[in-house]
Parts: sequence; structure tokens; C-alpha cells
Amino acid sequence: MTEPDKEIEKKYSYNKQELIGFLDEFKTQIEAGKIEIGQEHVEIPDGNMDVEFGFKIEKGQKEIEIEIKWQK
Repeated sequence: MTEPDKEIEKKYSYNKQELIGFLDEFKTQIEAGKIEIGQEHVEIPDGNMDVEFGFKIEKGQKEIEIEIKWQK
């Protein structure tokens, strides 16, 4: 049985030190094999994952994006 499509996006505003704390907690959750986004818990596999990392400037705004994909 396939899971239904779902998208959850959370936005926060951090200064540099707060961002470092957020990323450190995110790393800890990945190491534990489960991350929490809103009320959802996402299992992180031990196997291979595709990682896409990018940077762009658009209308003077800079953005770094990290995308991680895997199949069950």
C-alpha cells in the first residue's frame, strides 16, 4: 500500500546562533533515525539517500536549499 501524497512546510526566522542550534538538533534527529516536522514524525533510513544542495540569488534575496530524497 502506498502512502498518500503529503507536504508539510514550516518556516522560522533565526539569527546565526539560533540557526546553528536548529541545524545541530536536526543533525541529532537524523542520527536517531527520526525527525519531527510540525506534528509529523519522518523515519530516516540507514540506506542510500539522494542529496541535492543549491544556492541561488533572486531579486537580491539569497537562498540555500538542501533536498534529501529516498524511497522506502
